[in-house]
Amino acid sequence: MAKKSEKGKEETAKANGAQAGGPAPEPPADPAGRGESVAGYFRKVFEEDPKLLKQRSNDALLARWLAEHPGYSEVPQKVKVGLQNIKSVLRKERGRRGRPRREEAANGEGQAPARRVPRRDLEALEERLDECLSLARGLDPEEFGDVITHLRRARNLVVWMAEGGGTPGG
Repeated sequence: MAKKSEKGKEETAKANGAQAGGPAPEPPADPAGRGESVAGYFRKVFEEDPKLLKQRSNDALLARWLAEHPGYSEVPQKVKVGLQNIKSVLRKERGRRGRPRREEAANGEGQAPARRVPRRDLEALEERLDECLSLARGLDPEEFGDVITHLRRARNLVVWMAEGGGTPGG
């Protein structure tokens, strides 16, 4: 029985490229001889090309890692996880959380700059609001009390905008 288990070890060792009874093969050393960490390697890559940090796919980065580490036929899971972690950390450090913004606001307050609405459009809107207000008052002023209040406020704001007041609070 002992010979069978020893024989199995020899076959496994031969399949892995080691001699029977010898130590398991070591992964290839870093070509530069520094023994650099996965995070350290990818930090340098992201320093060289920060745009890579914005990319969703890691395929290009993993292909680069394979090209610079010729002893590997495929990227180890440890490297993939390390890349994901360092990418997340660097994004967080640089404040790149969530969905990217389409463009920054011109006024720097987080809102798009106000666009002037043509006076004729404001007058047309005021007329329509007047019609709605008249209809609501004609139907049932008590039941539509809140609606009438909101329509009056809306009409007053439109009038104020038409006079050059812009938008309140803006």
